Amino acid sequence: MMLLSPLVLALGALSSAPVQQSAPQLAVKAVRFFAPDSARTSVMAFLQVPYILAEPTPAGDRIVWQTTLEVFDGAGTRLYAEPWWSSAPASFRIPEAYGMETLKLGQMSTGTFRIKVTVMDSVTGRSTSAETVVDGFTDQPAVSDLLLASQMRITSPGDTTSMPGEFSRGNVRFVTSPILTLDALEPNLAFLLEAYSDVETSATTRLEVRNAADGTVLYRLPPVDQTIPAGGGVIRAQIPLEGLPEGSYDLVANVTLGDRQVERSDRFGIGSLEVAMARSIAARNAARGLDEAYFASLGEDDLDRAQEVLELIAKPSELAVYKADGDGALTVNAKRQFLIQFWAERDTDKATAANEYRMAFYDLIERADQLFGEDGRNVRPGWKTDRGRVYVKYGQPDERNPFPSGDRAPPFEIWRYTQGRLRWYIFVDRNNFGNFSLIKTNDQFESSAPNWCEVLTPQVVKNTIEPFLGQQFLQTTSSDPNNPNSGINSISCT
Repeated sequence: MMLLSPLVLALGALSSAPVQQSAPQLAVKAVRFFAPDSARTSVMAFLQVPYILAEPTPAGDRIVWQTTLEVFDGAGTRLYAEPWWSSAPASFRIPEAYGMETLKLGQMSTGTFRIKVTVMDSVTGRSTSAETVVDGFTDQPAVSDLLLASQMRITSPGDTTSMPGEFSRGNVRFVTSPILTLDALEPNLAFLLEAYSDVETSATTRLEVRNAADGTVLYRLPPVDQTIPAGGGVIRAQIPLEGLPEGSYDLVANVTLGDRQVERSDRFGIGSLEVAMARSIAARNAARGLDEAYFASLGEDDLDRAQEVLELIAKPSELAVYKADGDGALTVNAKRQFLIQFWAERDTDKATAANEYRMAFYDLIERADQLFGEDGRNVRPGWKTDRGRVYVKYGQPDERNPFPSGDRAPPFEIWRYTQGRLRWYIFVDRNNFGNFSLIKTNDQFESSAPNWCEVLTPQVVKNTIEPFLGQQFLQTTSSDPNNPNSGINSISCT
């Protein structure tokens, strides 16, 4: 009997396209392992679903499809069938973008089995099918099937974290697809074999890269010797393939396990750099709106930077948990979840899959760093400067006017915001180094310098600043928060 384990949908995973593929291709692939305790075959099947197969729903922001898994025996009798629904943001619907699912099939007996997967678009009803054939091991093999991946890593004990697109087998996390294609952006080929032995024994693995068209051997790697403990072990490595031209190839592994010798092989492709770069850009653009995908792509240093800038919009008490140290310090995954939750609570339009506010905020941070970063003795990123802080909080000013030095006044800038509450800000470059600080404003949440008039000089205030700001900005009003002009004070030096 076969049991279907829970499905894992990697919505953010964008797998590589097959070499010379002219149309999106649904594909399924099975990798066989062995369960010594039950002497049965264990199968991991990988399903690749092109997002382009599904049309956007009437709302326009999602694509939805139904997947049906069927398993048949060698005589064609259907042994198992299960449908389920999946979805993804419509922004993922770009060429060469695929959703990856792992179908963890239960243990199977000897014999031949056919795995068929059908994907039906919820909008058009259009269906596409793919299938693969699996033969159960008749007895304990020396090694499993060969599993190829574009990325592979070992996790520490107790670490259950998986990045988007990763699958797991034991403590190994890897990224793969039924039709695996590498490129100049991902030039490393990783492989994994499980070795099965009742007693401790030696293993020697010899690897060859062959041209898939004619079987010509292109590379022979030095043999790798290792000891397999009683009960079995893992043979794995990563092979750099920089410089291998576009095309289809086979990785062939010849394994000598004790007195047994066995060969395993699998196919992979090398794609063009141009296509890889276009796909990478499209993938980032498609996933950047999703909080989960965005923060999952960041390492710890980048997560810390993404949190640090939140001081511009968050209360200190909100960030205290993230900043805790010692026994209360957050793990990398906990930091990631903190940021996902922080932005989920601030999502201004929950009807869309993307978090537009979060995207706009970090775009403003990046732009502020470009525009207002300070050099010299005290190097500061743009968002930490006075101009950068105001820019991130309120966006591009409706009017930004620079004034050169003159009449004993240093260079200064006046910013005006005319939408909603009327705000103005005066920034001055006291040392003429290009580093501007806020010296006077009508913003009740910002501070003005007590000696602002002396720095700018009463003459410049009267002849330049007052005429520029106009009477509507010079009036004295109450601090009523319901008044759109609240907080605006007279700018006169007298």
